[in-house]
Amino acid sequence: MKLPWLCKLWLLSFCCLSVSATTFFVSPRGNDEASGTRPADPWKSVARVNRHLSENGLKPGDSILFKGGSSFPGNLVIDRARGGAPSRPALIASYGSGTATLLPGKESGVLIRETPWITVSNLNLTADRENVGDGIRCDRNEESSARIPGLSLIDCRIVGFGWHGIMIDAVQHTNGFENLRIDGCITQGNRYAGIMVYGGNPTGRSWYPHAHISIFDCVASDNSGDPDQLQFHSGSGIFVDGVDQATISRCVAFGNGLECRNDAGGPVGIWAHAAREVIIERCESFNNHSSLRDGGGFDLDGGCEDSVMRWNFSHQNHGPGFLVYNYTGAAYQSRGCRVIENVSVDDGERGTGYAGIQVGSESGCEILGLQIIRNTIIAPPGSVAAVKISGHGIDANIQSNLVTAVSHGILVSISGYGHHLAFVGNRYWREDGAPAFLIDTRWAVPSLAEWNNSTGPEQRFHAQAEEFTNPHFLRPPRDQSGSTSHHPHWPTLQHVLGEGIGAPWRLPGS
Repeated sequence: MKLPWLCKLWLLSFCCLSVSATTFFVSPRGNDEASGTRPADPWKSVARVNRHLSENGLKPGDSILFKGGSSFPGNLVIDRARGGAPSRPALIASYGSGTATLLPGKESGVLIRETPWITVSNLNLTADRENVGDGIRCDRNEESSARIPGLSLIDCRIVGFGWHGIMIDAVQHTNGFENLRIDGCITQGNRYAGIMVYGGNPTGRSWYPHAHISIFDCVASDNSGDPDQLQFHSGSGIFVDGVDQATISRCVAFGNGLECRNDAGGPVGIWAHAAREVIIERCESFNNHSSLRDGGGFDLDGGCEDSVMRWNFSHQNHGPGFLVYNYTGAAYQSRGCRVIENVSVDDGERGTGYAGIQVGSESGCEILGLQIIRNTIIAPPGSVAAVKISGHGIDANIQSNLVTAVSHGILVSISGYGHHLAFVGNRYWREDGAPAFLIDTRWAVPSLAEWNNSTGPEQRFHAQAEEFTNPHFLRPPRDQSGSTSHHPHWPTLQHVLGEGIGAPWRLPGS
């Protein structure tokens, strides 16, 4: 008797759903000849897990659990292992009390390729001193018309890797990853970056390899950079590139980039590059460095479109607190970006040429439709300016910001050509009560609105409704060298600004 096609479809669906998921346990006291399917009968080694993954792969809902509080030599390889499903991802995690630690030696800790819907959770990954891998690496080894979906990296601590703490890579391929979540991860003391989502940057690229990326509640600290890498920046905290839609929220980056010596471009605490619709919000970035270039707090760079930095706190960085930049050869134009209700305190160290908020565009580039609104900038002694705009073809509305500098400091510096800048309703103050603006690096004037150049009225910018009043800030104390102390979440807005900010700013996690 032939079954109707609807009955056949129902039976097929039932059989697929009835394939049960399996949980495998791994313990230092286990046995690789055991079944591994019960806590009392666990496997022993990462090598045994890798053998299972190679031979059998992962089914939806499968779990591989390492005993909490124990350490396991070896690196985990998940390569074309079929993977989970949207409602039933495969899980790699710890069980029992505490967190399991993987010790991959010189290799990458966890390698994921061509396998969707996997969650890696509650693991420590600790590298040897001579490591040349990544803590968690997700990359493509096949050209495909589709992105790999559904990877989640949650509550992992990744320390001391020779490349990146977390690397999501699609540099050799058209499509990378989508619906990727990185949540609650700590990346510390890795060389090239804490967290990096990278798509490569061929000139003229018309696609975004990655899409729909979420990075929440992560910490990236003391990722030093490589002093011998002189062709590419290194030492960033959190960096996304080649992404269509991403959110970085409630993250902290500090102490990164100290050893980067690349003169072409340096690291930044938290930034996006050649990306579209990126939101960086409610983050803190401080005490980031570079031996030469950059070393700033936050950045939208290399042709970011329709992206925003809002409600962030940047302080005591070597480079700019908030940078918007485009350069010759970038894959895209920079357009439609916003810098809204952020705070910069003591960014742009003496002699660096950097400012609290900085905008720059190289020859042949433009920055279009930029909005810089309701930010608070407190420039340190020796800073080139609180706000600096230079280069070519910058179209920006700079409105309702609070801009301050110490005695003899510069509030706003404007140079370059082809700009269309509107300064509207900004409030300025200098500690000695004598506001100063710098035009073309040579003319110091007391007001933008009153400036006329030698050939007639200024065409690059106009200013209206300027206000010069003392905001009565409580500046952070300084040591005998004149520098402020460095400490997480300090100075707080309450300490520095009192109640006067008027923006929905909160410390990360609050």
